[in-house]
Amino acid sequence: MGDIDISVKNFIKINSVFAQLFEKGVYHGAVHIDGDSLRELDAANQDMIDRSDGTYELMERFRDAEKVTMLFKDKAAFQIILGVEGQTDVHYYMPVRCMEIDAVSYAAQCRKISQKTREDKTLKKYAGGVPKGTRIVPVVTLVFYTGSQPWDGPKSLYDMLDVPEDMKGWLLQATPDYQMNLIDARHMTKEQLNEFEGDLKSFLLMLQEHYDEEQLKTALAMHRETWYALSKIKNDKRYVEYIDRVSDEELEGGIYMDATLDYIEKRGEKRGEKRGEKQGEKRGEKRGIELAVELYQLLANGGRLDEWNEAVRDKDRMIGLLKEYSLLEDDV
Repeated sequence: MGDIDISVKNFIKINSVFAQLFEKGVYHGAVHIDGDSLRELDAANQDMIDRSDGTYELMERFRDAEKVTMLFKDKAAFQIILGVEGQTDVHYYMPVRCMEIDAVSYAAQCRKISQKTREDKTLKKYAGGVPKGTRIVPVVTLVFYTGSQPWDGPKSLYDMLDVPEDMKGWLLQATPDYQMNLIDARHMTKEQLNEFEGDLKSFLLMLQEHYDEEQLKTALAMHRETWYALSKIKNDKRYVEYIDRVSDEELEGGIYMDATLDYIEKRGEKRGEKRGEKQGEKRGEKRGIELAVELYQLLANGGRLDEWNEAVRDKDRMIGLLKEYSLLEDDV
């Protein structure tokens, strides 16, 4: 199972990143999620399962990050639990795993309600301890996949069922499907990448096989966790080396990711070399013109302009005259 490193979990937990994963990655801008209102939950989802012998079994499932917030859609607003499962490898029963995590979360909500009814002596007894009309908070799980190979695993429960394809439509009347929410981070289109902004967009752009330099010029990141996560996923320490050289004051205003690319590919050095070469060429051209003017004046004063006319067509003759008047070193 491709569990992700703590540095990547810390990146996902950045509120602006976490909010965008769902607002843009799952709902594609149709809802608004206020990143500042996100409240982190315990990533361990637990519920006690009643066994036939009267004992209980603890069922526990973990998410890499889980938060609760308000989701705004048009004029409606409601509370929602959002969870992210990070994957570095393709998981071939991921839809079932997501179902399992969500089911435990729903069951845990019901059990808490049941416990409260038992603790409140004034309430009547209800079946299972859950009063009629009870409402629970919706749960959404997103799989954030950062593997190098495109996701080729199932994306829904129906992708896994051993049923003829032409029978799956009929099967829906009694066996509901379960769609898995997936972001395949390294294999996104330019249009998909442009849905995001800030640290998340910066992170996603730097993960692509081919860098889009124009997009990187507009991608601004403000959290060190972004570079630490990139370093871990790409197994490249240069991302950490780069951001550790940046002061907190510089980072506060944000760093455009094309600067990171300059460091990673050492393009700054190459630009410096090219700039130095061009400056050297310009200085050489200027000095050459100065020498030519000086030689012309000396030849004119000596009545030797016919030799000047020959020299402008013969490089060796020009060098010889420059040396004759000590305008050029003999070893040139």
